[in-house]
Amino acid sequence: MALVTSAQRQRRRIAALLTPGLTWIALAYIVPGALIVVYSLLTPKLGGGVIWELTGDAWDEITSKGRRSDADWGTLGSAAVRALAAAAIATLPLVAGARYLRRSARGALVVATALGGLAGINHLASSYNNYTAVFARSVVWSVWATAVCIGLALPLAVFISSRRSRITKNALLVAVMIPFWTSMLVRTFAIRFVLSNTGPLNNAIESLGLDRQVFLNTRFAVLLGLVYTALPFMVLPLYAAIERSDRAQMEAARDLGAKPPQVFLDVFVPLIRPGLTVGSVMVFVLSVSQYLVPTLLGGGKTNMIANLLDLQFGEAFNWPLGAAVATLFSLITILSLYFVVGRRDGADLL
Repeated sequence: MALVTSAQRQRRRIAALLTPGLTWIALAYIVPGALIVVYSLLTPKLGGGVIWELTGDAWDEITSKGRRSDADWGTLGSAAVRALAAAAIATLPLVAGARYLRRSARGALVVATALGGLAGINHLASSYNNYTAVFARSVVWSVWATAVCIGLALPLAVFISSRRSRITKNALLVAVMIPFWTSMLVRTFAIRFVLSNTGPLNNAIESLGLDRQVFLNTRFAVLLGLVYTALPFMVLPLYAAIERSDRAQMEAARDLGAKPPQVFLDVFVPLIRPGLTVGSVMVFVLSVSQYLVPTLLGGGKTNMIANLLDLQFGEAFNWPLGAAVATLFSLITILSLYFVVGRRDGADLL
């Protein structure tokens, strides 16, 4: 009988440790995902369910409805004007900042062009309700929510990390995590109450002698809900990255005469890039798949991908079409994560 080597024993121990987790992943993720792909190729059954006959009708409908809309030249022109205006407004400060930091203006122009494109796509996505518009709306709003979360979370994470007392740091971190202790449904209803016509916000506006405003069932309410529910997922990775950063490098940059914006962009941002990447991915994925926020705060006027899935599996009883939408959405998400994270060194994100 052949002797079992230490390497073989090691491999067996590793296999024994990995088997439960891999089995759970296969049963909970791989098998349902494969079933969704198969359902997208079947025939819908009246009243829900599927008929086990292969067809590509669901994918054909996505393609046809993705192209079909009531777009007119006026709306397209309005979107183009909005895109050009947003790009022009963003160009001046971005180019001025690049010149101040003695950098090439090419990067500033690229960022300004991207902002203009987002503004134009957002206008088109808010005007139509075909499948392409729903996908575009979900992605654009999630990008905006991610950007706003970065702007809000970065100063907060720096403030928490700069506290000398460990007790103060822990207390502030607990305050950030308190929303996790409450159901998302309860938190979303709380925002709905604040933004309602008789809520505290409109009462405060009326007390100033101004007319009450409509906040609910608007894009502002949806974006606010996305930011509110996802903000802690940005604060915690940024705080962890700032805590691990070598602050001596920033002090050395200041001693060498670097300006504060240069220290921030050239030294501080590269040091916390892993936290920015992880936080951005978490916020984007959480926002793009939101169901409660657009339902309760958008009032059905600002549907996102999850609302489209609910419509197909629920009211429309078209399971193959819902499965096709879910498959396409999963592919887009996986490819986006690959290009953002997958091609980086995994150790950088640990």
